[in-house]
Amino acid sequence: MSKPPTIHIYTLSRLVHAPAAGWEKLIDQIEAGRRKAYAYYLPMREAVVLFCAGGGKDFEKILSAMKRRAEEMGGMRGPRVAADNESAFRTFVEKFYPKISRFKRSLLRDTQNGVTLEGVALLGAPHFVAVDQNGETRYIFLYPAKWKPNELKNYLHLLATIVEKRYGGVSEQVWCMNLRMGKTVKFKRSARLSSRCSDAAKHYARLAGLI
Repeated sequence: MSKPPTIHIYTLSRLVHAPAAGWEKLIDQIEAGRRKAYAYYLPMREAVVLFCAGGGKDFEKILSAMKRRAEEMGGMRGPRVAADNESAFRTFVEKFYPKISRFKRSLLRDTQNGVTLEGVALLGAPHFVAVDQNGETRYIFLYPAKWKPNELKNYLHLLATIVEKRYGGVSEQVWCMNLRMGKTVKFKRSARLSSRCSDAAKHYARLAGLI
């Protein structure tokens, strides 16, 4: 029996409201954008996890190392990449870290086999797991970018699917931290969006079977 095709939640989230015609070209564009987006804020995500795992110690040391790495990775845009990573990291430390009572584990390098959704293996994961001030386990997504509202809703819906099916959590445990605004992004699952995500997954499975 052949393995189901894989797709990352970033890619599928951007296909949910896209016209089915022309998906092949669009997928290539989205995947290229996903790789760039992943790399751009990787130093910040790693710094956040390191800071939390260390109990909130060594801020300046972690910040300095993060900025060096971001600048090296950014090439010609190094100073801008470093500045954006620094801004996001500082926002996390100032606005969100005080709301975390305990760090549980990093998911940045969690092995991914995919979660089955309508014939596809859905890839992706939160960035880390922690316990909030109320003693609740939370699956944290660090969001420093500026996506379209529908794209973010789609992403969080698919992320919640992974949290439920892979980690045994519930959608209410997803904690999306907006590192541009310093606020939590509120989100609720809906039957309508669930249907649209399922339809997109089905279409991708059909398309992958023809390639």
